[in-house]
Amino acid sequence: MPPRAAILQLFHEASCIAPRPVTRDEFLARHYMRGPDVSAAFGDTENWMGGVLSALAGRGITPEIGLCTAALPGGPLTRAGFETLLGELLDSLDAILAQGPLSHLFLLLHGALLVEGVDDPEAVIARAVRTATGPATRIAVPLDFHANPGPGLIEAADIVIGGKLYPHTDTRARGARLVNLAFTPRRLSTRHVGLGVQVPMPRQETTAGPFAELAALTDRLEGAAVADVTLLGGFPFSDAAHRGTSLLITAPEGHDPAAIVDRMRRAVAVRQDALMAAVPGAADVMPELRAALGRGRVVLADVGDNPGGGGTGGETTLLPHLAGLGVAFGFGFLVAPNLVTAATAAGMGGMVEIPTPAGPIAARVERLQPVHYRNSGAMMRGEMLDGGPGAVLALGRSRVLVSSLRVQAYDAEAFRAMGVAPETLDLLAIKSIGHFRASYTPLATGGVLLVDSGGLSSPRRAPPFGGTTARSTPPALLQT
Repeated sequence: MPPRAAILQLFHEASCIAPRPVTRDEFLARHYMRGPDVSAAFGDTENWMGGVLSALAGRGITPEIGLCTAALPGGPLTRAGFETLLGELLDSLDAILAQGPLSHLFLLLHGALLVEGVDDPEAVIARAVRTATGPATRIAVPLDFHANPGPGLIEAADIVIGGKLYPHTDTRARGARLVNLAFTPRRLSTRHVGLGVQVPMPRQETTAGPFAELAALTDRLEGAAVADVTLLGGFPFSDAAHRGTSLLITAPEGHDPAAIVDRMRRAVAVRQDALMAAVPGAADVMPELRAALGRGRVVLADVGDNPGGGGTGGETTLLPHLAGLGVAFGFGFLVAPNLVTAATAAGMGGMVEIPTPAGPIAARVERLQPVHYRNSGAMMRGEMLDGGPGAVLALGRSRVLVSSLRVQAYDAEAFRAMGVAPETLDLLAIKSIGHFRASYTPLATGGVLLVDSGGLSSPRRAPPFGGTTARSTPPALLQT
């Protein structure tokens, strides 16, 4: 009998300090689809789904695609929203299983989902899927680089791998690798081991520096005896008991991962200081920024207000500092629906005030248009982003990009789509932690700097590592 494979997805990264919970509506707004619609939307994209679909197609397999849905990073998912989405996910799986058993199931999860009142919700999902398919189906799970997988997920699945790169420029390739591992004739299984540390997200980047060295080491640890080693950065803004930087080791059943774990722990220990280095605040970064501007165009990333990591995107702490530099800068996205409304009322050429902690800044409305563009860089190339109604505000030669919905301008196409050429600016200030590097680094002739505005994605706001407790899960939910 030829292999019969299926795909399911329930993808969300949740911050325990975000002020507002996420509901099912946010999943409906981003994407909520099944069947051929999924292949049409993601088949050519550079993400996990694109990689899984392309690798299955290469094997001559047309998968059955059940519910695939995702929400933008935000607060924990409500209990009601989770139970509804899980029920819909399982209903779509039941419809697939009604046509016969599956040899393989690819369950696309983030790994940092939080749900109000539920401990380890992704384990709940994986167990429910395993109950539905039975033990003969090989379940393979890809996780985001920032995942915090719990033991229940690892036990329910056969193979679990993660992305290795931050920015996540390897997800399509890793999706294809997951498929190849799942179809390996020898029986593989995955072990998960915490490394006893939580590396802050700004220091998890893998384009250079200590975490890049650790990620490269995982490649060298793979070989005939070990099929895959993933170093997960982990998502610090979580209250899950199992959060932290960790390892996924996929090998033949019975393999002892002790030597690999020891090697990685020693490698982390000698880089501890660099991995934990603080990010300067707005005032403290100014001398370094002025010096860098003397060398060329600078990209300044505000790690403290990243909409892709739980930030609101509405912090304006940096703006007065940038306005005093006397250079042409671009700032985006400022997530401020009220400001977009005011700009719309003022009309093209009208004046509005941007609120900042140091007082309002007057700006001229240069452009009014929806924030809607497709990524063109290496990070999630081909994906469409939607920030709702938007505006471009002019401060002399500088431009502020404003959106109504939370969206991260990690791709330079964000500026171009709003009529602003990033190459014409001296400074690009982006609300992002690491994803921006894939698209903006080639523009940074004067260098890349990080700054912490103190927003909800500030490393200073992450819960103390090792000092949290698990959420509670009612027994009835575990039996879903």
